[in-house]
This record gives sequence, C-alpha cells and structure tokens, in this order.
Amino acid sequence: MEAADVFLPVIAWCRTRQSQDSQAEARRQKRRLKLLAFQRLRLKKLRETWRLREKVYKRSKLRRLCSHDALMKAITHQFLRDHRRQRPKVWLHPRTSDWWENTAATFTDHEWLQHFRVSRETFSYLCATLNPQLKRQDTNYRLCIPLEKRVALTLYKLAHPCDYRTVADLFAVGVASVCHCVHEFCTVVIEVLKPQLVVTPNTFQLENIEECFHHTYQIPQCIGVLDSMNITISRPPHLNSEKPDRESYLAILFQAVVDDKGLFWDLSMSCPTWVNDNNGELLVCEDFSTRMHNVCRTDNSCVVIGDAGYPSKNWLLKPSTNTSGLTAEQELLNTQIIAARSVAHYAFERLNGRWRCLSRRNDCNVEIVKDMVETCCVLHNLCEKNNDMCLPDWIGQEPLQTVDENPQQNGDAESLDDLLQLIQDSAE
Repeated sequence: MEAADVFLPVIAWCRTRQSQDSQAEARRQKRRLKLLAFQRLRLKKLRETWRLREKVYKRSKLRRLCSHDALMKAITHQFLRDHRRQRPKVWLHPRTSDWWENTAATFTDHEWLQHFRVSRETFSYLCATLNPQLKRQDTNYRLCIPLEKRVALTLYKLAHPCDYRTVADLFAVGVASVCHCVHEFCTVVIEVLKPQLVVTPNTFQLENIEECFHHTYQIPQCIGVLDSMNITISRPPHLNSEKPDRESYLAILFQAVVDDKGLFWDLSMSCPTWVNDNNGELLVCEDFSTRMHNVCRTDNSCVVIGDAGYPSKNWLLKPSTNTSGLTAEQELLNTQIIAARSVAHYAFERLNGRWRCLSRRNDCNVEIVKDMVETCCVLHNLCEKNNDMCLPDWIGQEPLQTVDENPQQNGDAESLDDLLQLIQDSAE
C-alpha cells in the first residue's frame, strides 16, 4: 500500500504536466496561425499599395506626355504660321495643269475632236465603260490621276506623233505615269472592248457583207478586203539579225480584214522583221491564214480580196499582174477588185489619220506596240459606229505607210468614181 501511495502523486503530476504541454503547444500553434494571417494581410496591403502607386505613375506619365504633345503642337503651329512648309520633293514635283483643267474644259466640239480624235459622247462612253478597270483611289501620300485625265492623255498620245515627255508636260504628270496610263489603257481596251467591236462576223452578217460587195462592186461571195501596213519600231535588244541593206528598216507587218463599212473584223501582226519598200512581195501570217480558211469554209464559198503581192491562197482573190494578155472579162474583174480594195485603203487612211502614233517610229516594247495598234483599231471601229467625224486634213498630213501596190493595176481609171462608173458600164 505504501508503494501505491508513492506512485499515485507521480502519475498525477505526469498527467498534469502532459496536459500543460498540450495547452502550451495549442497556444503556440494559434500564435503561428495569427502571425501567418498577419503576414498575408500585410503582403496584400503592400500589393495594393504598389498597384496604386503604379496607377498614379502611369497617370502622371500620361499627363506629362500630353503636356509634351500639346507643347510640341503649339511649337509646330507657331513654326508653320511663321514659315511656309515646303512639300517634300520626293513625293511631288510642282507642275501646272492649266491646259487640261482650264483650256481643255473650254474646247468646242471641233477643237475637242482635233485634240483627242473622238467626240465628247465617245469619250464619255469610254470613261463609263472602262471605269471599273481604270479607276484608282486616293492615298495618304498623294492624289491619284482622275479617270478622265487618264483616258484623255492616252487618247492624246495615240492621236499625235509626240513623245511621252510632251504629254507629261501638257497634262502635268510624270513621264512614268504617262507610260503606265497608256499601257494600262491599251490592255483594258483589248480585254473589254475588243471582244465587242473587233469580232468575226456571224453567218447572217457575212451574208449582208456579201450582198453589199456584190451590189456595189459586182463581186460575188466577197466577205472582206485584206490590206497591210508597216509599223516602224526601234530595234529590240533581243534581235540578233543584222540590217540587210541601207534602205531596210525594222517594222511589224500589220494585216487586217475590212468589211463593206470600213470596220476591222480580223487583226494580225507579225514579229519584227526587216522591211524594204522596194520589195513588192507580201507575206501572210500562218495563224491569220488559218482563221481566214476557217471563215471562208473548205468549199471556198467565200473569198477575201487582197493585193496582187500576196501569195496564192484558196480563200484569197487577187488581181492578175500580167495585164498584157487579159481578156475583157479578166480586165473587168481586175477593175472590180481594184475598186473593192479601195474600201480597205480608205479604212487604213482613216485609221492612220486618226491615230498618228502609227505613222512614226515607236520606241516602246514590241508587245506594247502591238497592244497600241490593236487599241487604235478598236477605237477606229468605235468611232465609225458612233459616226465620229474624220476630218480631211488628218488624212492629208502624211502619206499612208501601206505596203507597195502594183501601179499597173490601176489601168486607165484615175479615181474611185471612174472605177465604179466603168464597172456599171461593163455590167450593162
């Protein structure tokens, strides 16, 4: 009993001590949690403080920038008010466009026709038709060339034998801009207007052409007249052939078929070649011969009239060159063919008279020259259909550079009226 009395107080003390230690550990854990919560709250307040300071800094910086911009604007305004600001030369060269804006606006219909070779109605039609492809938009750097000005300077370049710099000075634009406008206009005209104005006639139209030629010139089954002209060009850099003689010059052979109204319905152009006017031989392009063969059909029910210098083709009707041993019927046929060929000669005269760029040597690229010739033909058909005037002084400015004809074909007839009268007398 005495041992139990001794150990019981010890056990009670140990339990008390253990309880005290547990309470102390709980208090320490509570203090640690409070300290951690305090640190988190303090960190949160520090973050909010930094955010607030950053906002204040940004606002003050923005305020300083605004004040700086306002100051710079005020300085710039003061400088511009005291000193006239000069335009940078890299963007715009000062030019005057009084001729187009003031002088051309006061042109009469006759003066407009003299300068641009088309009537005002045809000019408006070109602008309206080509507007989707040619119209440009202004930019922040410069104003674009207006559509009417682009069309007008191109027509002026095609209508007059002048260089690009002359057109550039007249319309107050750059030389490169004139080149770009002319090339772009020709491309758009070929894409848009050529399928409408220069097309192969259908069966009904061919019958009307045959009837007209038969009624006027007493030639049956004729659907057109073939003629040619040489477009003089500069020597391309890729051409390796040498000039054969002093009288030869480099040119593109342009061939076209004309209907009874003087409208072109088929065009063909050869590669650049050396041409001598003393050589009376003429060539026919292969693709052109194929097209004519398909149009005239394999049974030769239709023919095209051509010069005696062309090679013999089953679709080509040409006069006889040996006039010494001809019968009366053959002489009459020669006279009729010569009279019918005047339709093509007159059409080429009007083409060359309207568009004088065809009468001088062209320094452009070969493909661009071909596009310009096609464009002139399309515009010729458009002017003829719109009944635009072709003044006589245009045709009389220079002789037409057509291929040489055989002078013996003319016989005793001196004019078209004499030929027609001779045909009618023979028919009677």
